[in-house]
Amino acid sequence: MRKTLSLLAAGAALAALPALAHAQGANHPDFTGAWIVSPYKAALKPADGAAVPLKPEAKKVYDQHLAAAAKGDRTWDETSICLPEGLPRLQTINEPFEIMQKSNAMYFVAQNRLPWRAYFNEKLPDDPDPMYLGYHVAKWEGAKLVVDSSGFRDASVLDDSGIPHSEKLHLTATYEMGADNKTMSVTWRIEDPDTFTKPWTAKASFKRMPANFQFPEEVCAAKLQSTAPKRAG
Repeated sequence: MRKTLSLLAAGAALAALPALAHAQGANHPDFTGAWIVSPYKAALKPADGAAVPLKPEAKKVYDQHLAAAAKGDRTWDETSICLPEGLPRLQTINEPFEIMQKSNAMYFVAQNRLPWRAYFNEKLPDDPDPMYLGYHVAKWEGAKLVVDSSGFRDASVLDDSGIPHSEKLHLTATYEMGADNKTMSVTWRIEDPDTFTKPWTAKASFKRMPANFQFPEEVCAAKLQSTAPKRAG
């Protein structure tokens, strides 16, 4: 009899686990949906109002990007040949991205770009092969979602203005839902000892797209074809 009661108690405890997990998850905001930066700004600005703390070599590269862009030359921008934007740029361009929130991971999808994901209860790799969108892990800090990222290729830039970075880039993104559940803010802590004299933070605001929003079809190769030089004769 005692053994039977123990088995029943154990079964009841197991049955209660999904409900407990749901109750715990209910304290977390649901970021699921499509979002777009609002307002759009081409350049990330430090939250303290200071200049981006670039090292001399990195500032030289950034100044070259700005000077070239002012002349209409964006050959330094590899998105012009359909390569990924990298992060955090991919979230701050003037195009929407989607978040899918699951119990074990956060999934991010951008229009005509590679998706990326951040698993909970994982750790970043110690010696990763660099990727355009890097590697990510997630955790909750109360109502805040925190995503840690590293392992980026140095071919991308941080924003549309062309702030460079190295493969030592480490991003910590903190997502906070607005009180209306229709807006959110993301604060990035940006660390890269090869590019910046010190860590710095930048922040952007986002608005939720309508529930029936669908990404329009976009084929980057078609853009290339439309801008390619026409053959004579």
